[in-house]
Amino acid sequence: MQQTTGTSAIASLVLGIVALVTLLTAGIWWGCLPLPLILGILAWIFGKNAMNAIDAGFGNPNERGMAVAGYIMGIISVVLSVLGLCCLGGAIAGIIGLSAAPFWGQWQFQF
Repeated sequence: MQQTTGTSAIASLVLGIVALVTLLTAGIWWGCLPLPLILGILAWIFGKNAMNAIDAGFGNPNERGMAVAGYIMGIISVVLSVLGLCCLGGAIAGIIGLSAAPFWGQWQFQF
């Protein structure tokens, strides 16, 4: 059975909303940062598929708004998740770099 555009558009919208909400909770708990990335990619894919089907004439044009909203929320959550993962990786690398430098106490600056 083929998936209708209404199902894809609704799935894209719901996944986009859930991705953005979980992205907000990633500020509280960094362990859930990959979840909005996965949900955002799915929202992005479902939204694009629904828009392509509507443009091809197979879907209801009234559902295009839901598909576009889910598509855009998916893009936003993917971009912000990647930025968050880069910041987290940089923070971890900085902590490891600082802890691996035992000579910090030996530096004395003379002005």
